Amino acid sequence: ASLQVQLARLQYSLLRLKRAWTHLERQRGGGGFIGGAGEAQIEVDRRLVRDQIAKLRSDLKTVRRQRETQRKGRGRRPVPTAAIVGYTNSGKSSLLNYLTKAGVLAEDKLFATLDPTTRRIELPNNQVLLLTDTVGFIRKLPHMLVDAFMATLEEAQVSDFLVHVVDASHPNAAEHVTVTLNVLKELKADERPMLFVLNKLDLVEDEMALASLKKIAQPHVIISAKTGEGVEALVRELADFAGKGMIRIQLRIPHERSDLMSFLHREGQVLSEKYGDDDVFIEARLAIKFHNRVAEFILPGTAELEGMPR
Repeated sequence: ASLQVQLARLQYSLLRLKRAWTHLERQRGGGGFIGGAGEAQIEVDRRLVRDQIAKLRSDLKTVRRQRETQRKGRGRRPVPTAAIVGYTNSGKSSLLNYLTKAGVLAEDKLFATLDPTTRRIELPNNQVLLLTDTVGFIRKLPHMLVDAFMATLEEAQVSDFLVHVVDASHPNAAEHVTVTLNVLKELKADERPMLFVLNKLDLVEDEMALASLKKIAQPHVIISAKTGEGVEALVRELADFAGKGMIRIQLRIPHERSDLMSFLHREGQVLSEKYGDDDVFIEARLAIKFHNRVAEFILPGTAELEGMPR
């Protein structure tokens, strides 16, 4: 987060360097010496700023590589992931705190959340979901900020689905939805499955505006992260979305294939085990990508694709 803020400030300052030296132009008069010195100093300053920008970009690339390694580690496990996105001050961090007791800073100020925070949430049927909070979006987000905050925003690109939080009490809520969707499109994350969460129900006064918002935010759940109203329904929807890409299967595995038993416990969710004389009968949940690994042991007709987002 610190690197991203520094990069954004330097990129902004680079555009203002010329203006910062206009006082030398006014002092130059007819001699030209001071003006020339000003021009030379501008070039020196620009070179120093560009060097700093290059260093920060290199450091951010290192951070991104480290996070990519972490994601690959998560990707080897069948735990679905979701990124919480939305306009600034829509209640994203408050929602994460309510669901997971994460203790994330939740303030009414721009870019209060810069470093993405990921927390584990237990869903119905013993499902697990990793939820990641992200930086809030703003109207006309400058390209330099989109680039600078990419190390944070890229969580939206790689998650299994998005949880789009909207401040339903805000008079410009519909515009905030459009802004967020446009930024997601710029990030090439707009095609990911998305669940809208219309937050701050406790503050909603304009029911007609809320009705209009419901029409453009589909599918949606209406909640208050402050009071907890509607959160149970939200958790059920999260469970439906998290089920995408998972299959429920029944298998008969010979005792000598203990490697597959370990694999199922490590990479899947074993729901039941029944030991026979020669085999173990198992019911499990497993990511579709691992289907071929156990295909020959699946009992015919028992593979069932779990809930897909509506």
